[in-house]
Amino acid sequence: MLVPLGSSERVWAVIRAKPQKELFILGYLEREDVSAYCPVVLRKGSRSKPRPCFPGYLFVEISPRFELFSISRAPNVLCPLMFGGELAAVEPDVIERFREMESATGVIELENPQRFRKGDVVKIGSGSFAGLKAVVTEWLPEKERVRLLLDYFGREVALEADEALLA
Repeated sequence: MLVPLGSSERVWAVIRAKPQKELFILGYLEREDVSAYCPVVLRKGSRSKPRPCFPGYLFVEISPRFELFSISRAPNVLCPLMFGGELAAVEPDVIERFREMESATGVIELENPQRFRKGDVVKIGSGSFAGLKAVVTEWLPEKERVRLLLDYFGREVALEADEALLA
């Protein structure tokens, strides 16, 4: 939803953050007694650390008329998300639905569908090796990439490809 900048009604505004600074801003705003939220996700079984669900964005509960300027000046905040001179905001029930999905640790755990398995034979859809078949050696779901072993003119070639290019 879009909210006029002169509105004194409290809304969950969308704020753009510097890359990988969402959680820093969240902590800073909470120390300033500003309600802020940044949903974080983690794939079940993953050994990586949780990451923001919306990289580069977080939500703050503010009154645009009275608090937007100070929020815009917070460290590592780039700007509020705006369209046509109005502030982008989400309905409070959207924030509640995200919070309901969180585990006890405050992380939203995502199912990890096993799209590619070690030993699967796939066909490369585009690029220099388009049309050739390769064997999956490792699937990297966090990067949306697949490591492959390709038999190319009698030589085994290891490569990494975007999973969207494979069939």
